[in-house]
Amino acid sequence: MNSKFASLLLCTTCILFTLLAGCSGGGEANTGGDSGEATRGDWAVIHELSDPEGLNPMVTNDASSSALFNRVYEKLLEQDFETTELYPVLAENRPTISADHLTYTFSIRKGVTFSDGKPLTANDVVFSYKVVKNPLITDGAALRNYYESVANVEARDQYTVVITMTQPYFLAEYFLGGLWIMPEHVLDPENLTDGYTFAETMSLATAQSSASMKKFANWYNSPEVKRDVKLNIGSGPYMFDEWKTGESITLQRSPKWWNAGNDKWNPAYPEKLFYKVINDRSAAVVALKNGEIDFMEYVPAAKFVEELDTVATPFIRKATYKTQIYSYLGLNMGNPILADKAVRKAMAHCLDRDALIKQVMRGLASAVNSPIYDDRPEYDASIKGVRYDLNEAKRILASAGWKDSNGDGIVEKNLNGRIIPLSLSILVNAGNETREAIAVSFSDELRKVGIKLDVRKLEWSVFLENMRSRKFDISIGAWVNDPIPSDPYQIWHSSQVGNKGSNYVGFKNTRADQLLEMNRIEFVEQKRIAYMREFQQLVADEQPYIFLWSPLNPGAYNTRLQNVKFSYVRPGYNPTQWWIPKSLWKYQEAQ
Repeated sequence: MNSKFASLLLCTTCILFTLLAGCSGGGEANTGGDSGEATRGDWAVIHELSDPEGLNPMVTNDASSSALFNRVYEKLLEQDFETTELYPVLAENRPTISADHLTYTFSIRKGVTFSDGKPLTANDVVFSYKVVKNPLITDGAALRNYYESVANVEARDQYTVVITMTQPYFLAEYFLGGLWIMPEHVLDPENLTDGYTFAETMSLATAQSSASMKKFANWYNSPEVKRDVKLNIGSGPYMFDEWKTGESITLQRSPKWWNAGNDKWNPAYPEKLFYKVINDRSAAVVALKNGEIDFMEYVPAAKFVEELDTVATPFIRKATYKTQIYSYLGLNMGNPILADKAVRKAMAHCLDRDALIKQVMRGLASAVNSPIYDDRPEYDASIKGVRYDLNEAKRILASAGWKDSNGDGIVEKNLNGRIIPLSLSILVNAGNETREAIAVSFSDELRKVGIKLDVRKLEWSVFLENMRSRKFDISIGAWVNDPIPSDPYQIWHSSQVGNKGSNYVGFKNTRADQLLEMNRIEFVEQKRIAYMREFQQLVADEQPYIFLWSPLNPGAYNTRLQNVKFSYVRPGYNPTQWWIPKSLWKYQEAQ
């Protein structure tokens, strides 16, 4: 459930992914250990629940991956860690924008290089846009929807890029400046992208007839592009060093970083960022207590509240912080059973959300009732959550013709000439005990009204593939977004149902499409708020999601890490800012 990818990202931990309490949006939780001047060196060991989906940002749409490649790749513009305002990175300044909001001109900094020492120029920017615009790169669908209105990207000279839009987009500066810039010389050695124009990318039929576009897409769709550390190089402070599947991913500080010492938000203190995969959070907490890992972005709520004792383990610090995220149960409307709104409504009455917030979340969450983040002005607080009411669920099912005729405890109905039992399955990603607890509780409650729900646990990449191909009945997920105004097009527009788009549940509503489209081209905030509030009412009526909550993220870290700060900018923390006193170095000999 951010993203950009660009905007909205599906995350592994997100059911509880981010939290607020002691620290939020730029707040700081200073550590123990030595005090004094920041020091470069040693490793920061960070917990990962599972392998990332990939290393290439154009074809990867999960939050775990984003946390990694945000350290490797750079953008024209970035969000300030404290204020969330845009500031130039690869660009010299924010763009010059035409009065009609259709032309954006960026000046690229001179002297920028990729980690292999090759210069980054306007041609690499054009190349990156040709990647994201290629409709045959199937895993790029989630990111591509934010660039549908890009008509042309032109390198006027080596350091000037002009981007032309077919229509205005109120978030254009954010997304145009927010595309990760990739190296053309590494990812397109045959110059295949020179063989097609931006005009040709606007039509799927035209794309399919282009030999260059097809050949390049076949290459970019390959597992090699997603996984090979040698192909995935950027211009940022770190570079991919090694990926041991199921064990770890290592990022090495780039010795040739063009901006070393000049970026206040990315000082790149650790020599290495070592992401250790432990797909069981109980084991990860043990590893934290044993000093095997330094940082857990999410500790299960029960363990955070009741088991993580900072008195018994004074070298561990607990912190809470919040980003824009909501969690949900998604109901696949392509399933003949779930195509019936009455069934979706009845099932929503079977979720005891208040009990789950108390028991599973230990109160570290606030209920949400719509797909707009609850800290946005667009959020419609008038929408009430579906109350937990098993009797009402039974009434709705009976009215819709679902009855237990054979006495087996499962209701059934004649659908298209066949007697179909109301039997479904729910997908969760393995190792996420919070989602498992929600699924088991939901299954138990549904059984009381005659619905059978089996819980299926899948490894993260398999889980994602099932979601994108819509091979599920119900799933538990979450969406995380950057701190920007709402544009839920990626998840809710009907055009995003097929071709591995993010509208996993298959929601299609003509009026909702109109509102989402109008929202994108409207620059008056009050009008966008009105559009989004009407949109939320439509979603609440259709019930494609059973909305859960906006979680507070309980994180923990070893106090050998200094300068640990939190932000609304994803993923909520930045390990390049952490430093380790030399007396606490563990993986590198102090010089």
